Parts: sequence; structure tokens; C-alpha cells
Amino acid sequence: MESMDDQVVSRIRKKLNGESVKLWLPPFTVDDKEGTIPDTLVARYATELQLDPSVVLAALKQLRSHALAKLAANRKYQSTGLATLRVRIINSRQEQRKDFELIEVVLQDSGWKLREIVASMCGVDPSMVKLISGGRVIQNGSSLQDQGIRHNGQLMALVLVETADEARDRERQEVELSKIREDAGLLSSVDSDDPSSRYYMQIADQSGKPINLPLAERKALGVAMVLHEKGRAALKRKKYSEALPLLLEADKEFRTCNSELLTNVDNYALLCLDIAWCYLSLRSVDQLFDAEARLKECENGFRRSYGENLERLTAIKGGSNKEAALFCRLHLLQGIVAFHQEHYPQARQYLQKAATLISQLKLHDSKLAQVMAMGFSESDSRLALRSVRGDVDLAVQHIITRQDEKKAQQEKEQEKRKLELRKRRLGKTCTGEWVSVENYDALKAMGFPATNARHALQRANNDINVAIQILQQPPQQPSSATSGTSVASSSSAAQSVLGMNQAVWAQLAQQSISTDMWATLTRLGIDLEVVCEALYRNNGDVDATLSELLGDSENADDEKERDAMQRLAHDIAVNEEDFLDVSLDEEFSYLKEYEAKLASLGH
Repeated sequence: MESMDDQVVSRIRKKLNGESVKLWLPPFTVDDKEGTIPDTLVARYATELQLDPSVVLAALKQLRSHALAKLAANRKYQSTGLATLRVRIINSRQEQRKDFELIEVVLQDSGWKLREIVASMCGVDPSMVKLISGGRVIQNGSSLQDQGIRHNGQLMALVLVETADEARDRERQEVELSKIREDAGLLSSVDSDDPSSRYYMQIADQSGKPINLPLAERKALGVAMVLHEKGRAALKRKKYSEALPLLLEADKEFRTCNSELLTNVDNYALLCLDIAWCYLSLRSVDQLFDAEARLKECENGFRRSYGENLERLTAIKGGSNKEAALFCRLHLLQGIVAFHQEHYPQARQYLQKAATLISQLKLHDSKLAQVMAMGFSESDSRLALRSVRGDVDLAVQHIITRQDEKKAQQEKEQEKRKLELRKRRLGKTCTGEWVSVENYDALKAMGFPATNARHALQRANNDINVAIQILQQPPQQPSSATSGTSVASSSSAAQSVLGMNQAVWAQLAQQSISTDMWATLTRLGIDLEVVCEALYRNNGDVDATLSELLGDSENADDEKERDAMQRLAHDIAVNEEDFLDVSLDEEFSYLKEYEAKLASLGH
């Protein structure tokens, strides 16, 4: 996160604080001007910290300069109310600035005002700046004070430098973010057990079992999970400045959920881990305190979800090696945070844990190539090999078993949806319940025409005995007593004609409708009897029949939900274990970097 120079300054600052040395007082500072730094102090610190005296002297001068600047800022704040903020500017196209930028603001100003100031300093449009403090994205409309910003506070500014095409993409992403919230909220609020619902978001536990939640929590959790997936996709592309705001927005949504819910699932723990990893990737040590809190939340969440030694995970999924990659990243981050807090023995312990896991999980390229040569993807091959501790034959069997289980689950879901779509086609009873598919099939098996059976169950409110009585009644003769009676009689006559000429309509349907169209109709739960009935109503006009059937298959709400689903599907991982697929190359690189830093400090 920091350079080694920053770490040296931090160590010297700690010595000064421990000895109550105040650099803004004599002899270091006289009349608010530079005084003298005793050679004896420089020599002692150089010996005790094993540093070159020139490095110690330079660090002391830098700390004195910062102390005087802070003292002047405090006086100005007390006399004028003008607060000083320390802003770390991160520009993905430039080398990270080593020092903070000092910005003077009135804390009653809005977040947008501060964005304008930072943007002006960087020569970019304010919309290209994201401000982050304490793990929260600074909002435009609220005052800085209301968002917890204080005098001498530290912030991070992400500057999204971009080409014209990237600018258009960013503007599109800004619009998409609001659409993501809207779409995820819409689909989360749809009842997945309602046969009239075609597009919905289902939230399941680790074993794949759906979780029943109150509407408000389901919506908040749905939005949070989608934002997390979008942020995770940006992480995979190494677009850290793009990922962090999405992840923090997901955090904001998660925090509106019931705390008991968050303790029973691993999603929030994973989000905290991803946010901390983003901080590291952005080299943002000023967010260290937030990273530490998130890593504690992550570790507690993993223990609750997976067990102290992953035993709960083994009981649920039959294995735990894949998830061990998460603990590898967790311990690495814990070690890096401990290092920057100068808890060096603790940092060494965490890094050793990470090193052990990397050694266990790192795969031989030859084994990975063997599994991939059998036609499996790199991701599936890597996850499978980790699950079975590197055994190629077992890895292949593991993938096949997983594919079979997934296929069986998909077929089960398809059958469930097909049944629900059949209910949709059968309509509702007089009391508003869906017509019973079981009773409908039973009546058809007794020889009653499909259309008659459906209408009888609608009138009988799904009471099969009453429906049979209705079906056995002789058809009523047409009567022109009222308009309503005329319509009812016409419907009854139509049912009788259809029943007697079922074979004729069936032959027409099979000869006139293409195989692909039949596949579509079947997928929608539209069976032969329903097609025949529609053909009769449209006097044998096939185009009119298909228009009626397919046009009716999706109402306005369906279309809105379908569009929402299509928008959300972009960037959402198809493989539910995608978040476990890490090569560990980055982890290994950071491990070596911080092991070297510890070694240079004699730890």
C-alpha cells in the first residue's frame, strides 16, 4: 500500500509519540519557524531503528513540516471555520501521488462542491471524480459534515481518466447503476412461486435451497447482490477504480438488511473481502482502518458460514479446498494491514498462513493442462483440481458429477416452471385461485374435452366432483334473453364443436405449425388442446392463432421483467463458483513483496 519511505516515517512518528516529542515546539520550532534538530536525537533514532542518519533527519524534517502545517490549519479552522482535508488522489493513468493534497473547504458545503474542487485540481470534469471516506462514497446532495467529514479528515479521490469512448461508456454506466437498482428491486419483488411470474430473482442458501424473505429485505438483498456481482466483474478486469464505488454501493444496500440475515450467509463477508482487496490494489493505505474493520467482519462471517475449520462447508458441499483460496486472500490482507500498523510479529504470522495456503492450492501447470485437454474450461479444471487436492482422475470425475448435478437441478427448475406456465394457461377460478393442473389432467384422462374441463374447474373453483357434475349436464340451448346469456351460449356451443372435431383441429395444428414454433409453444406451457381451441376461435387462421397465443403469453409486466433480467444478466457470473476461481498469482506477488519488507526491518 505505502512505499517503504512512508513506512520509515511511520516508525519515526511512533518513536516521537512514545517519547512525547513535539516537533512544533522548541528547539525543533522557534516562533513558528524551523529550529534545530539535535544530532543526538538523530543518532539515537538511527541506531535504535537501524536506519541511516540522513534518512532519519529527512523524516524528522518532513514530520516537522507536516506538524506546522497542521497547526496552521487548526488555527485557521478555529478563526474562520475553513476546514482542511487531506485527499489522496488516485489516477489510473498516472503514477500515484505520494503525498496528500491539502484542500480547504467549508464543511457545510455539499459533496458536489468538493468534487468540483478536486476535479479542478486534476483538470477533469467533476463527473469523473469519485470521493470515498471511511468506506463510503461521498454523495453529491448532502453536506460534508452530515456525511461524517471532519477537519483534518482523510479522503480518497478516484479520478476516472478516459478516452472519448470510455467517457461515453462511463455515462452509460452511471445510467445503468440507477437501472441496476430499479431492475434488481423489480425482480426481487416478484413472487417466484406465482405461476404468473416468468422473470424473477431467487435468493438461495449455500446448498441451493431458496430463502424466504420479507419483500423489503428481498429487494435490498437482491440489489446488493447484483451490485456486488457487477463490482466483482470489474475487479476481474482489474478496473479497480470502477469496482470500488460499485462494491461500496453494494455495502450500502447490505446494511439495510436484517443483521440476523447477514450473519447466516457468506455474501456480506465476501463483499468485505473484495472491498479490502480493492483498497490494496489501489494502494490506498489511508483506508487502512476501514480495511481492518472489514477483514474482521469477513473472518467472523467465514467462521459462521464455513465453520472454524471449514467443517460446515464440508458437510454442505462435501469439500472445502476451493473455499480455502478465500482464506488465503483474507490472511494475506490481514498480514498487510498488520504490517502497516507496525504489528510485525502478527503480520509475519498472517503472511505465513497465507504462504502455507498458497503452497497447498498452487497447481502444477501440467495437471491443469491434462484436465483442460479433456475439453473442460480452465476455471472448471482449476476448481476441480483444488477440490480433490490435485488428483487429475478425481478432478475429471468431480467436474462430471457437478455437471450432472447442475443439469438435474436445471431440469427440475424447468419442470417446475413448465408446470407453473401450464397453470398460467389454464387461468383462474371464480375465487381467484389458479386452476389445478392435477384435476385438469384427471378430467382429461376421464375423456372430457380439454376446453370443457378447464371451464368446468374454473366454475367449480377446483372442486373436481362439482366439475364432473357440470361436465355431465346436457348443453343448454341458445337463448337471446340477455346479451350475457348469448355470450355464454356461444362459448358453450364452441366447446361442443371443438370437442367433436378435436382430431381435425389437431391435424391442422400439426401440419401448419413448424417444429421450432412447437418447441416455443411447449416451453411456454401451451399444449395441443390449447392450440386447437385457439385455432377454432380464429377460424383456422394459423397466423392469427399464433399471434393470440404468443401475444398473450407475455403481458406488459412480463415484458418489463424480461428486459430487466436481460440487463442484469450482463456481467453476472454463469458459474456460481466463479468467485472462487483465482489463480493466486497476485496473492503470491504481494506475499513476496511484504515478506521482503518484513525482512528489511529485521522481522
